[in-house]
Amino acid sequence: MGHEANETQAGSAVEAGIKASTGVIVATVGMFNPVAGVALGALKEYVDAPILQLIERERARREERAARALQAGSEEAQRSLDRLVHTIETSPDLLALMSETVQAAMETPLAEKIVALGRCLGRGVRDEATVDAERLRVRGLAAIEAPEVKLLEVLAKETHPTPEGWYQERFPGWRQPEILAELPGFAKVLDAAIARVAAEGIVRDDGLGRVAVSEDDPVEMWVLTDFGSDCLSLLRAVSASGR
Repeated sequence: MGHEANETQAGSAVEAGIKASTGVIVATVGMFNPVAGVALGALKEYVDAPILQLIERERARREERAARALQAGSEEAQRSLDRLVHTIETSPDLLALMSETVQAAMETPLAEKIVALGRCLGRGVRDEATVDAERLRVRGLAAIEAPEVKLLEVLAKETHPTPEGWYQERFPGWRQPEILAELPGFAKVLDAAIARVAAEGIVRDDGLGRVAVSEDDPVEMWVLTDFGSDCLSLLRAVSASGR
């Protein structure tokens, strides 16, 4: 019984430490965010109670997401949360990585993405030579939400066979008609989804310079870049680990 009580107390202490550290970090990052950093006391004069409760729930959700990302970072770096935070405090580059990580984690409901973001932070702490690369990964992951995940999963599949007479057996990339056959609900938003991930270097058009063989033959051939495959693998690794 005594051993179990000690374990419970230790677990509570760790949880309290995570919450305390997260509270400070969220407050700092929140200065740049209208919801995370809002001062409820200043709003009470102008906003109805139900709205205040909604804002408070959102603040709590953001804080919980930040805590999960920091915990994932601590596990990836193989050091306690206190040591993780202390290491981050000593490096402007790590502080920048942490800020971007926490901001992205607070804004997403995707559990896999939160853990993947935290692991980017943890790798940066473990090996500071990778900080720049991890910041780029964090920015790539920040652009990926549920709709973009669906798009990337399609682009990761084997492309469709080409019509008879083509010099290739399969298209070199995904054309919009084939993408929409997989994602029919994207008919009016596919351009936006592609533009979002293309802006982060996650996908590219492999059909540049291609000449259409007919008026209804799309020349675009969308493929995952190496960076895009890397970002998708980070999310898949979390799912595979059951986190």
